[in-house]
Amino acid sequence: MKLNNRQSLLIGLGIGLLVAALVAGAVTTMNQASHKHAAVAPTAEGDKSSPTPEKSQPAMDSGTEPGSTVALTEDEQKAAGVQISEVRHQHLTIEISAFGRVEEPEARLSTVSARVTGRVDKLYLQYTGQNVQRGQAIAEIYSPELLSASEEYKLALDSRNQLKAGAEPEATQAADDLVLASRRRLELWGMTPQQIEHIAAGNSNPDVTVYSSASGTVVERKVTQGQYVNTGDVLYSVADLSTVWVKADVYESDLPQIRAGQSVEITSDALSGKTIHGNVEFIEPQASVETRTVPVHVHVANPGMRLRPGMFVRAVFNERQENALVIPRSAVLDTGTRKLVYVAKGDGVFEAREVQTGTPNNDLFPVLSGVKPGERIVTNGNFLIDSQTRLTGGMSGLFGGSKEFGDRQNPGGGSPEAPSPKTAKITYRTDPDPLQGGVLWNHFFTFCLLLSFVFFPT
Repeated sequence: MKLNNRQSLLIGLGIGLLVAALVAGAVTTMNQASHKHAAVAPTAEGDKSSPTPEKSQPAMDSGTEPGSTVALTEDEQKAAGVQISEVRHQHLTIEISAFGRVEEPEARLSTVSARVTGRVDKLYLQYTGQNVQRGQAIAEIYSPELLSASEEYKLALDSRNQLKAGAEPEATQAADDLVLASRRRLELWGMTPQQIEHIAAGNSNPDVTVYSSASGTVVERKVTQGQYVNTGDVLYSVADLSTVWVKADVYESDLPQIRAGQSVEITSDALSGKTIHGNVEFIEPQASVETRTVPVHVHVANPGMRLRPGMFVRAVFNERQENALVIPRSAVLDTGTRKLVYVAKGDGVFEAREVQTGTPNNDLFPVLSGVKPGERIVTNGNFLIDSQTRLTGGMSGLFGGSKEFGDRQNPGGGSPEAPSPKTAKITYRTDPDPLQGGVLWNHFFTFCLLLSFVFFPT
């Protein structure tokens, strides 16, 4: 093949490719437009044939509405196990349980502090938890200041004794005042009368003995032997644990039933099945943000140290209500937003009634409003009655139905009428339709070859 022929062949192939590309693009565009039109047409047709507008989603079911009624025959009531009781007044004891912890009584905490500046030479209480009695020696402190004050007191005594009987009254009075001031200074530093008498006898001692000012248990030790202390430094903290505090965490919903002076029963694993009785002394003014509970202080006698700080206990608050209006606990249906009972109206008719209740005990609910004494309420089978009320809108169809079921019977007693059939149309389509793949490209290359042979046969 000559050079000119080859160039002509290449030019022809290029023209063929360009023409084929233009044709393929036009065909693809026409196919897509036709498929979109075909997809829109059934939708429009379906809109004309189904003029029913879309229904909005139903709101969340909030349960049976108060005032709804349902009617049951005697056979249906027996099948559902319906039992009825009367609303009445009676004495009611409510128990509110809460968990608590034993703590040191704040009103019975005391500290033993140093009254002089000096060095701790000796400690008589060596560890936390040790028992101590009031007046017991607990430490000895070496104090140069105390030694100087002791010598001043001894010197004041000697000066007064050296005055002759014929001395001026003013001088005698001044000597007596000096002795009293020196003695008072020693007493303020914690010296006992016996120690002061030893000083007067000439037995001065630079060490001062510190005595406990309270009886109890050492709950904190803040000094070591050889340590220097200043006036007012705390040496020990002592707690009288003959009475302890129980801080019970009571939930906010139970708080209205708690009052000062209320009796409380305390139980714990450490008590070996025994029960300790106490009384509510104080209700804290703030609630815990984390647990939504309020600490309630219960003061409990603690003979024999059966309860120790840090223990966990169970507290039961007893609340007795006289002549309270009560209903059985099984009669109340709690929907989450309201409490309902079913009141028997007679002739098999039951009415849903909303009630306000207080804190229940094991078997009874105190009623604040909603029912009256003497009314009859359902105590068993109320769940089935409530389900029928919600399903049938107030007419019963329980166990084969009665009223609503009977309304659909033929007058002659035949079988119930069959519901009219409903039809539905379902349309399936693909996009694009038909599916496009390698067929279009096969036609494209074939067309290019034909053009080359037509324009350049050699």
